[in-house]
Amino acid sequence: MLKAAVAVVVVATFSNAAWAQSEGDRIKALEEMIQKQQAQIEAQQKVLEEMRAALKTVQESDQGDGTGRNRVVLSRDDKVKLSIEGQVNRALMYYDDGNASDVRHVDNDASSTRLAFKGAVQATDDLKFGTTIEVQFESNSTADVNQADNTAGGTNNFTERKLEIFAASKRFGTVTIGQGSTASDGMTEVDLSGTALVGYSAVADSGSALSFATSSTGAIAGNPTVGGVFSNLDGLSRDDRLRYDTPNFNGVVLSTSSVDGGEWDIAASYSAAYDSIEVDSKIGYANQSGTRTFPETILGGSISLRHDNGLNLTAATATGDDDDSTRDNQKFWYGKLGYIAPDLFRFGASHFGVDYGRFDNVAANDDEGSSFGLQFVQSISDCGTDLYAGYRRYDLDRTGASFDAIDVILAGARVKS
Repeated sequence: MLKAAVAVVVVATFSNAAWAQSEGDRIKALEEMIQKQQAQIEAQQKVLEEMRAALKTVQESDQGDGTGRNRVVLSRDDKVKLSIEGQVNRALMYYDDGNASDVRHVDNDASSTRLAFKGAVQATDDLKFGTTIEVQFESNSTADVNQADNTAGGTNNFTERKLEIFAASKRFGTVTIGQGSTASDGMTEVDLSGTALVGYSAVADSGSALSFATSSTGAIAGNPTVGGVFSNLDGLSRDDRLRYDTPNFNGVVLSTSSVDGGEWDIAASYSAAYDSIEVDSKIGYANQSGTRTFPETILGGSISLRHDNGLNLTAATATGDDDDSTRDNQKFWYGKLGYIAPDLFRFGASHFGVDYGRFDNVAANDDEGSSFGLQFVQSISDCGTDLYAGYRRYDLDRTGASFDAIDVILAGARVKS
């Protein structure tokens, strides 16, 4: 009996020892598994943080439309972040010059088909370096097609828009060198209506190369073009320049640029959001006497107001002159009333606009050009797409001549990626 009891105790002891050892191994294995999983989670979090930093860096350096739809990739130097973005903008253009009419397949020059590469590196907490390469591809641009150009394939353009580098500091401002926007570029084109895609102060964009037809004969040869009569005198546009922008002081940014050929300009921008109203504005002065004889100087500006209820108002004006010229001052004024309906369709905001502009002495002394337009732009937010349609009428009153009005209807789509 005693021997049996001893045997039971011995067996129980060994069994407890084996169970304890097995349980310890399982706990140790479990701890090791947890540690590995924690290491994997930490590694994934690090990658996610790097991706977020890359996206933030590129978006902050974005000089495009600010939609945040950039595609971010890493360059060969992992400190430099690169975004690739682009858009295709195609439309049908119907025109009637009072004598002939036609439908053309066009690229909308108001926001051309384009491709851009934008790089940026955060050198320090305050200093950032970056570069932009942006080109446009236009087949049958609304800036080029006319009544006589009906050749197969139309006109095709591959041109530079921006080839520049910049250094940006929140404390000291931004210096940019290369091909790109001058300080006065866009000074007469501020527009918060959301309809600039099919109508804004540069009213000629819908049919710049179309010629006015003589009322009595219908002839167009040698007659003024829409682009020659209607100019919004928008500063020095894009050019090879050295540009400086101050830091943002409560919504105010001052800018200046020195342009190849001796041109120069200065500008001031102001943007702010109040309780129910958003304001965007710009005023500028451009001296182009280094490359042009008339107008030598341009002074202009624009302002746009948008209320939370969707109503918006835009106005622009400019004057170009030369004291030594026999030409009268070029001048224009432009106004637009718009409305944004955020919930008309569930897939995006609907933008409506009606505008009118008066353009004097642009092509010749005593010329009086006027333009009336209607615009509609429907955004499809999830697809990066805008559908649009617009109507515009061009009238020219010239001493000693009589021209028919030109009517243009432009309808198309812009898809961004």
